[in-house]
Amino acid sequence: MFQIDTIREMFFSWEGRLNRKPYILRCLTLGLIMTAIYILLMVFAFTTAAAQMGNGLPMMGAFSATYILYLPFIISGYLLAIRRLHDLDLSAFFILLSFVPVVSFFFALYIIFKKGTEGPNSYGPDPLSTESEMPVFSTSTIHTTNSTEMDTAQTGTDTSHDSGVSRS
Repeated sequence: MFQIDTIREMFFSWEGRLNRKPYILRCLTLGLIMTAIYILLMVFAFTTAAAQMGNGLPMMGAFSATYILYLPFIISGYLLAIRRLHDLDLSAFFILLSFVPVVSFFFALYIIFKKGTEGPNSYGPDPLSTESEMPVFSTSTIHTTNSTEMDTAQTGTDTSHDSGVSRS
């Protein structure tokens, strides 16, 4: 089972990066849960309204409860979009584009289909990276050979007694 910290990290964190596949799967999960809540509340509202014969108060209460229960899911959706923007190396302020009516459609398509930046960016390491964190500075060993080692390797004989001048 999931622990509360794991769910909080998956759905309610704006730090780090989120690539396309987890973003889409988590948004689908949120959508399915919101749909199930809506169906349960509407079934409850219709059965209560039918029992009260035309009283619209249960329906209004169900719609109000739906909006109140949707609030954490809406916040989680925006936090997921912010992490997706971080994967694209964009600031969280670009989330404001989702409030512009026509632009929001193209903004959503961009977030879904645009491949994230490869390698680490200013928001963290690449979530698709399979290798461990590479050090910034690496030390490499340079192997030097002198002419005696090269002569030995080429001819298979030891020429260390020679002065380095070949005699023909």
